[in-house]
Amino acid sequence: MPLFKVTAYDAKGNKKSLRRDASGEDELLKSLALEGYVPISLEIERVESVGTGRAKKISLEDQHLFCGMLGAFLESGLSLTEILGLLGRQTKNKGLISLYSFLKESVESGRSLAQSMRSSGSFRDSLVGMVEAGERSSALPEVLAKASELLQSEISVRRRIQAALTYPILMLIVGAGVITFLVVYVVPQMTEIIIQSGETLPLATRALIAVSNAIKYGGIPFLIVALSAFLYIKRKGKKFNVPFFSEARNLITLSLIFSQVSTLLKSGVALVQALEMTESMDSRKGRMRFLSEEVRKGYRFSQSLEREGSYTEDVIAIVRIGEAGGNLPGCLDRVAANSWDFAQASMQKWSSLAEPLIIIIMGVVIGFVVLAVLLPIFNMSDLAQL
Repeated sequence: MPLFKVTAYDAKGNKKSLRRDASGEDELLKSLALEGYVPISLEIERVESVGTGRAKKISLEDQHLFCGMLGAFLESGLSLTEILGLLGRQTKNKGLISLYSFLKESVESGRSLAQSMRSSGSFRDSLVGMVEAGERSSALPEVLAKASELLQSEISVRRRIQAALTYPILMLIVGAGVITFLVVYVVPQMTEIIIQSGETLPLATRALIAVSNAIKYGGIPFLIVALSAFLYIKRKGKKFNVPFFSEARNLITLSLIFSQVSTLLKSGVALVQALEMTESMDSRKGRMRFLSEEVRKGYRFSQSLEREGSYTEDVIAIVRIGEAGGNLPGCLDRVAANSWDFAQASMQKWSSLAEPLIIIIMGVVIGFVVLAVLLPIFNMSDLAQL
């Protein structure tokens, strides 16, 4: 359900700022009239997901389905509001029904599809940026088809990575459980027997006892704090970025941007405008605006990329070839495809390395635990023989 920000006068003539939930503007206006308010302006702040009370991103699968069906229906000649109404009737997901209803009412009120999607808070920013560029260039069906293709590729990559990581993660969980059991329950009992014997404990054993006490007395508070921090960060909408996948994220961003610029150029949009339209898709703010300004000054696109400094020589070389051959959109598509392939290879590399790394780490930890437990026992055996 949408959340509206309202500026209105009350019955005494005082100006008020209100925030109200309503299924649409008509319902909101009726509610305000009954309360004696005279609205001056209405602004949609976000759409709240059914049952959650806050904006929630829909899954990649739902975004892919949305782009594919919307693009196909637009090419068939149906109006945007008719398509949104049709999508709402076809789905059985209550959250999607609410979302499509909100998008339909927002578009009917005169907002663009991109503005409506951004207000909903349910779509990723890169997709909203692509839709905005498609609307401004009158190439929305083509842009939606490209977005659907990119989302499908990302979904396929994620599924392969999840399948590759399932066994290592399961092994990590089981191994962590075994180690925790040894450290918390077995080690204290063994060390208690050794301490009673009066033997001096080796350094490894004393370190293990310290770790055992830390886990035993501080483990639960630590888990509570960590879980609270996780839920807080997730509620604020912040992302957990894994450092190992930063290269892949940058490559995916590059692929999305260059693919979109190519689509816009094919639709007849000038390069300067195409770069400005894709600015919202870039995680590095200001980079696309810098490129557009350089092109506006008279530099070639390849020169602008080189002057900006964050693009590799391979990318610059391909763009330079495209400019020389008069086929810049085709070369940008090639850069996008190459970047996407490199991103997949990077993610597959780290997912493949996860299993042996986990095995090595678990082996080292378990070996340390066993060594710390056995060393005092061996010392006691030596003394007994003497």
